[in-house]
Parts: sequence; C-alpha cells; structure tokens
Amino acid sequence: MHLTRRTVLGGLATATTLASPSILRAQSRELVMVGYGNESDAPLIAAGEELGRRNPGISLRVIGGLSAEALAQIKAARGDSPYDLAVMGSPAIINALAEDVLIPLDFSKIPNSGNVDPRFMPYGYDVGQPIWFEGIGIAYDTSKIANPATTWAGLWSGEYNGRIGMCRPQSNLGLGVLAATCEAFGMPQDDMAFALNKWQELDPLVGRSPPLLQQMIERGEVDLAPLWHVNTALAAGAGLPIGYVKVTEPGPLMLPTNIVHFVNTAEGTGDLVHEFADILLTEGIQKMAGSAPIYFGTVVKGIPVAPEAAPYVPSTMAELDSTTSLDWPIFAPLRGETVETFDRMFAA
Repeated sequence: MHLTRRTVLGGLATATTLASPSILRAQSRELVMVGYGNESDAPLIAAGEELGRRNPGISLRVIGGLSAEALAQIKAARGDSPYDLAVMGSPAIINALAEDVLIPLDFSKIPNSGNVDPRFMPYGYDVGQPIWFEGIGIAYDTSKIANPATTWAGLWSGEYNGRIGMCRPQSNLGLGVLAATCEAFGMPQDDMAFALNKWQELDPLVGRSPPLLQQMIERGEVDLAPLWHVNTALAAGAGLPIGYVKVTEPGPLMLPTNIVHFVNTAEGTGDLVHEFADILLTEGIQKMAGSAPIYFGTVVKGIPVAPEAAPYVPSTMAELDSTTSLDWPIFAPLRGETVETFDRMFAA
C-alpha cells in the first residue's frame, strides 16, 4: 500500500508535554486524548471517568482536533509524546500509518472487541479499535423537496441541478462523496477526474465544511446535499425542516471511528488505552453514543438503535447488511491534488 502525507483534521489544540512516571498505576497520571472538541466528547469523558474509578490516580483530558503538526510532534517525541491516544477515522489512520506514529492495539486485551460486529473491524486497519461510526446520506429541505433521490446516481436525474450543495474534498465528507460517485457509475473509486466532472454537471453550491453545508440547507441556499447523518440529526433535532435519506446503491455509507494509541508515550500507557477502549464498547457507553444529542452509529452487536436515531442510522437488519464503506487507502492519498483541481473547477 503506497501512502502519502496529507492533512487529517483541523484545529490543533495547545498540547501539554506529559511526564513519564515509571509505574503509571501507582502515581497520578493524566492521559491526554485527541477527541472532537464538542458535545460528541461526552461518551469519551464518561468512559474516562470510569477508567479513573477503576484506576485511582488516573484521569483523562480530552482536547479537540488533530493535524499534521500534531502527528509531527508525536513522531519527534522521545518517551514524552504530548498525546497518548485519539479517536481516528479511517482516512486519518491512513495518514498516521504513513507517519509511523501508531502502536497497533492488541485486541486480545480488549475483551469487548469480541462483541463488535465483524463488518466494522477491517476499518481499524489492524491498529485501531472501532468504537462507533458516522454515515453519509442525503440531507434535504422537507419544505422544498417531497421526493429526494434515494441513490447516488439519482442525484443526476436533472431535477436537482443548481439546487444541490457539495462539500470541498479537504473534508472527508467531500472526498468520500467523490469516491461514492465513482462507485455509483461503475468507475474506480480513485477516478477523481470522473467524479469532479460529474459533479460539475450538477452546478452545485460549495460548502467548505460539513457544518457550513448544514447551514446552507438551513438558510435555504441549497435544497439538498450529501451530509453526515450526525449533522442532519442535530439540525432536525433543533426543529428545522430537514430530512435524511440513507442512500441505497451502493448502500448506506459509513465511516468507523477508532481508538488509536500513539508512539512515544509513557511506560504502561498501552494497558490504560486498551482498558479505555474496552470501556467504550460497554453497553452503557454505546447507548450513550448512539442516542440524542450525539447520534453515532453503534458497533456492538445486539444494541438496538435509539428511536430518535433510527431515521439516520441503519436500524434494520436489511439496512445494516447493505451498509458499506469506501476503500480509503486507494483514494485518500489523492486528497491534495483533488482539492487543487476542485478549487479550480468550483471557485465561482
């Protein structure tokens, strides 16, 4: 697999260099975790509190955002990395593997990993533990669209030209939608030229990030757009007239989120990271993550989808069986050149 350097997530928080106690469980120790920097950190914080109860003196601090600069800091550290662990989606893992900053988890030390639906495990790329997932579907203004497209190819019916929004491919949302477009028309997922030309046919309005794209729908600037299910659920939960389609053909798209352990952390950190990942896979934390106002898809078998999340997350066996993901290692290294081409084509 050929991997290249690329940006992962924005918003690097200020880091604090950590001490390196020789025996973690015998001393006070703060684990520093890269999370989301918003309300989605709630299940991480709850799991950290449980980790502290099990290990007196251990605490967890969750900060928001991860960037190429953060990965460089971790790579340069010698036994005192400023970050111990993180939540990471598949594209970010690909970048981190290229930077050689991850220590593969030992799944035998995460007993609850055995309860995870096997379909999610490959998206940790043998280094991360999947803990939940986000989906990509079509969000639409219910006051303007009665019959939204139900497939990716259906967006090209001619009905939505000039009415549709799309996300810049610097975002995983935008890049993933381009790959899904290739898949929908029988092309290789890395044929970004094909996907960009297809989207040019739709005369879309561009949002630079998923939250901005969500706002564009809310303000009536576009009538529909591919969007993360979490963004859509939050908007609908606020009472806005936004609906969501769990797209068929090739099936509901999902992007699993994983727990990963960074290199150059203090001795004994790995045991705590494994225990923390195991706690995140408990029924209570999974239900918390899958309910309002967080709306993540759960990965543990047998946990029912919360009623408020059912319109956005695969909630029947048929939907779950049709759920698919994308071959991120194939096209993620193309992000930089794809963004450059995108910006030239859609600058107006």
